[in-house]
Amino acid sequence: MRRTAEAAALRMILVDLMKGTDTPVVILGDMNDAQMSNTLNVVTGQPNYLVGLDQGGSDVDLYTVGTLQEYRSLRDVYYTRIHQNQRESLDHILVSQEFYNSAKKRIWAFTGMQIFNDHLNHDHHRADGTSDHGIVRATFEYRPNRGQAMRSTSSPARGTARSRQTP
Repeated sequence: MRRTAEAAALRMILVDLMKGTDTPVVILGDMNDAQMSNTLNVVTGQPNYLVGLDQGGSDVDLYTVGTLQEYRSLRDVYYTRIHQNQRESLDHILVSQEFYNSAKKRIWAFTGMQIFNDHLNHDHHRADGTSDHGIVRATFEYRPNRGQAMRSTSSPARGTARSRQTP
């Protein structure tokens, strides 16, 4: 229950930050829960994926990079931690519609995700000083949708970068 309450508090902060703006938002790190968990469902707002540009994107939802990658290929095994011989994904990258390929307000196009987790398969990785979590890397390229490109070049940048930490 505590995780869900923390997720709801984070969601309120994110909605406040994103609603009515074109501010790109990236949340990344150890969410301490799986991709399809209630915690991530609350934080992301469960956006619709794979909708056309005329409907795509959500002003206040986040898209998991893991899901974006799954729509491209299941070739890579996505796990960032091994606990009692179970592979799990606790580390995530969540992005706003400005990074979602099918969004009307896309600025950055998703080009791929990589997981660096080979060190987790060695029993001595802790003795080597490496983390017990893998590293998630997402890449994007600047490719705004036509309407968004005209908006971003015709108006000055608005707002400032803000960061907040949650308990």
